[in-house]
Amino acid sequence: MANLRKTRIAHNENAFRALNESLGASVHQGRPPNELAGFVCECGNPACDDTIRVPIPTYEALRADSQLFILRPGHEALDAEDVVAEREGYNVVRKHEDVSEIVSRGHTR
Repeated sequence: MANLRKTRIAHNENAFRALNESLGASVHQGRPPNELAGFVCECGNPACDDTIRVPIPTYEALRADSQLFILRPGHEALDAEDVVAEREGYNVVRKHEDVSEIVSRGHTR
């Protein structure tokens, strides 16, 4: 069972991911696939407003797994997630098992 902090982080990250989904459905619609698109950092800090620029297919590939989130390096909450990939300008994290149900419920795909 997740503690309150990990639960809050999971909910915050779901909210940022939902915002990115709306960007994908509106702002990024019709962009060339190799063009960099701006997405909000999906970290657990509700005050974060950092932008991450990645090609849309890269973001789409990450979204295929409900447990993965994209965030700015240094924004990881290692008590709630593990860094599974480090890229230029962003990291990919996988949520811990004890909050997997929370993030799965927020996965709209």
